Amino acid sequence: MNSQERIAAARYAGAYDSLSTSVAQAEQNAQELDTAAQILSGVSVQLQSPRLSNAHKKLVLNEALKELPRAAAFINVLIDAKRLGLLREICAQVHTLLDDRKGISRAIITSAKVLSEAQQKAATQALSTRYDKTIEAVFHTDPSLLGGLKLECNGELLDGSIKMRLDKLQEEIKG
Repeated sequence: MNSQERIAAARYAGAYDSLSTSVAQAEQNAQELDTAAQILSGVSVQLQSPRLSNAHKKLVLNEALKELPRAAAFINVLIDAKRLGLLREICAQVHTLLDDRKGISRAIITSAKVLSEAQQKAATQALSTRYDKTIEAVFHTDPSLLGGLKLECNGELLDGSIKMRLDKLQEEIKG
């Protein structure tokens, strides 16, 4: 996905999210869009085919999503704009906006070894303090880091691994 498509997906997600006036409604709308995307995953190739008219695509879509009228109306807009291929990314962006409404940030924390519960809590707390949000973290191990942590949160990569430090040192020596 190129940057223009990412920007378009973010704009469509923002428009869809703006239909919600409360967190509860935003959760319901996000779930409805996810369900619609799941239902359509089996026919997405056909719905993106240039051989089918938009009218035919909308008939198929509206029949498949008759129980999800808000999502169906939104996806009809995507069909008109020839942006149906962005639906998965839009769903992901809608969930990011929902997390923002809830004051949640998601993080990926990678370490060379499995972190103890206390270490996990300390890393999560440090990110929570930095971003002033509740952090929901997923922990991974990567022995190639050698030590330290690599943190990904809010579009930032904070790499305090020994591997990164050695790579920097090697670049300085070469430079």
